[in-house]
Amino acid sequence: MNKKRLLVPGFLIALLVSVVFVPVGSEAGQKGEWEISTTMEIPGMPFAMPATTMRKCLEDKGVPYGGKDDEKCKVESSKVSGDTVTWKVVCDGPEGQNEITGVSKYTSDTMDTRIQMKNEEGDISMHMTGRRLGPCR
Repeated sequence: MNKKRLLVPGFLIALLVSVVFVPVGSEAGQKGEWEISTTMEIPGMPFAMPATTMRKCLEDKGVPYGGKDDEKCKVESSKVSGDTVTWKVVCDGPEGQNEITGVSKYTSDTMDTRIQMKNEEGDISMHMTGRRLGPCR
């Protein structure tokens, strides 16, 4: 039997730690401290990745994913329409090129985001939910 071994690339682990969903416009969210929970689905993975939760102060307006220190990322597109932000980022790093697209929907104090990541190792789907806790501390 031929078993396919699926490695979770380093960029993915860094993404879970460093992804920041920054509101792009006043209708698309608010500055402040957010609690963000992330779940991930990797086709072919024999088990579900555990969910992660982090708190992050969102101060700057911009595109959700800015990359990690050893990546060079470029925003290829972003669009704000009412409470929805759609975007595409391409990152070049030690593990190769990653294409990250997403759709984020905001209310004044919640966020719901769907992300698709593509690279030479395959596709990864992520779902993030967030709630605004108040001003940054």
